[in-house]
Amino acid sequence: MLKKLVQAVLRRGAGPDRLLLCITRAAGHAAAGEHAAAVELYRESLELQPQNARLWCNLGAELDAIGQAGEAELAYRRALELDPGLAQAWYNLGRLQQERGRESEAETCYRSALTLLDAERDRESWQLAYSNLGLLLHKQGRPRDAVSLYRQALATDPADPGLRSNLLFVLTTMPDIDADEVLREHRAWGRLHARAHAPHANPPDAERRIRLGYVSADFYGHPLAFHVLPLLAHRDRARTEVVCYYNGARQDRMTARLRQSADRWRDIGRLNDAEADALVREDGIDILVDLSGHTAGNRLPLFGRKPAPIQVTFLGYANTTGLDCMDYRITDAYADPPGTEARYVEEILRMPHSLWCYEPQRAVAPENPAPVLENGYVTFASFNAAYKLNQALIEVWARILHAVPDSRLLLVNLPAGAARERVLAWLGGEGIGSDRLEMHAHLPTHEFWAAHRRADIALDPFPCNGGATTCESLWLGVPVVTLAGRSFVGRAGVSLLSNCGLAQLIAASTEEYVAVAAGLGRDPGRLARVRLMLRETLPTSPLLDGPAYTQALETHYRQIWRRWCSSQGQPRA
Repeated sequence: MLKKLVQAVLRRGAGPDRLLLCITRAAGHAAAGEHAAAVELYRESLELQPQNARLWCNLGAELDAIGQAGEAELAYRRALELDPGLAQAWYNLGRLQQERGRESEAETCYRSALTLLDAERDRESWQLAYSNLGLLLHKQGRPRDAVSLYRQALATDPADPGLRSNLLFVLTTMPDIDADEVLREHRAWGRLHARAHAPHANPPDAERRIRLGYVSADFYGHPLAFHVLPLLAHRDRARTEVVCYYNGARQDRMTARLRQSADRWRDIGRLNDAEADALVREDGIDILVDLSGHTAGNRLPLFGRKPAPIQVTFLGYANTTGLDCMDYRITDAYADPPGTEARYVEEILRMPHSLWCYEPQRAVAPENPAPVLENGYVTFASFNAAYKLNQALIEVWARILHAVPDSRLLLVNLPAGAARERVLAWLGGEGIGSDRLEMHAHLPTHEFWAAHRRADIALDPFPCNGGATTCESLWLGVPVVTLAGRSFVGRAGVSLLSNCGLAQLIAASTEEYVAVAAGLGRDPGRLARVRLMLRETLPTSPLLDGPAYTQALETHYRQIWRRWCSSQGQPRA
């Protein structure tokens, strides 16, 4: 019947029925992920109605989806020529320019979209525009601007979970923010998104096989996945069953590896919280593990419903979730020394060694001798995201460069535009010229690794340390110097270096940080020995010992499961 209808419409020619059919079919292909087919149908629609701004906008979105960014930009610009008040076109163009590294233009587009959306009250588009603009400002190293923007949005919609999570993430990474204030903000999020929950029917058998659920939007080639893979690959399958709840859309080889390592896989990105709650309960999950905290794609509102009797947060976030019904936070004594318990809503469980275990992308690290031995000068480097760079940090790095004559600074993941201009101005103000700098935006993996071959010493940013970035630098043979901070966000380096035999590169003050980095830089022989030692010891360190790490983690799982069973009247073993 449908085929006959289509043929009849096509025979009638370029009338309104044919236009409607093209648009309907295009939307259907787009929803199914068949973007190339959608492109052709939107092109056909525009032949019939070339002055339709929304059709140009839709065409741009489908062109963007198949990687034709240049044509997508032209389509968005044509849409805005026809209708400057089309908020969706401004938003889409902003997102496209942000992805292409054109951050100043992206900011202009987002602000234009928000001016229109504030009046339209299209809630979903409004939330996305505020969220993306805030993330852009944060990425540029403008956290206070991002905080101001999020507070402006939350004045309109105080309970929006995504915008408030973004605010919490930015506050966690900022220098000189009062820790009590940050905790209060997290608790406020928790109060807003906690829900009454039904009792759990899980059999309280303390020694039975535990059913674990891991929840994340990062089950693809995201840095977090390289820490998740070991705990899936090395688990005791006789004692634990694993269900992965994927809240993302990207699929790649890492997704396939994680899926293969799990007993069951659930895609929950299209499920609302009530539906996901029902699914977790139906699966009989005993311990549900959050791997995101308040990072992008989190499902903390789902945890607010308490779909499992025990809930744990782990790995993905450098702070508390703020949820009273999140029972535990897994950490270690380096990142969270005894005495830090009051900073968290959750009860603290400490791993015996490192909080992290890392699965390298290759089994054997490439050879990487100290570049200073060939260059004759030392190259310090940072491979961390631009939002972790701040003026106080750059001033300290400038002191290191002054202390090591002819040394250079290599900065990767620093996009062109406002973020780079700000760092250049800070360094210039400290007397460091561009002739001593090498700067790059985000690099593909092979170029990222190649940049490490030009780095002698990596400098860990503060107060927000590197995590997976530090692991990768160490695996590629580049020693990292870190400053021990007061909270988790500034103590990741302490944990990582302590667990790979480089405690001598941990500084207790900025003065010591300069002395450690400059001292290593001025002694090429010692630098070469440290790099050789790192290459020899890292493979057998706790950081790469997947079996021991997973066994320690599962010991924690068993202990908290026994505790829950005991609370249900089941004697603890």
